[in-house]
Amino acid sequence: MTAYRQSIPAIGLSIERGTAGVPDDGYYYVLFKGDIRGRHRALIRARAQYKDLLAESGWTPPPREQAPVDHGKAAVEAYLDELEDYWTSSHKHARRGGKTMYRS
Repeated sequence: MTAYRQSIPAIGLSIERGTAGVPDDGYYYVLFKGDIRGRHRALIRARAQYKDLLAESGWTPPPREQAPVDHGKAAVEAYLDELEDYWTSSHKHARRGGKTMYRS
């Protein structure tokens, strides 16, 4: 049987199966602050109790830092703008002349 663990260490909440902290009997155990709060055969039921205990605790994750601005995207957009300018004005750069211009 494979070990399973899902936890929020900040508040001591976890679902465990087959780990050192719980009996190795195939059940999913819900632990809160070191105490076993539930024993479930199905993971879905253990997750339901886990979510209930999480809601009761009132814990919310700390805010994440904003991701850095992707300057690569700006470079790609600038390149595409240059291409568009080139192709919209490409008729101005066409060679002029006609059949006689290319005779040797």
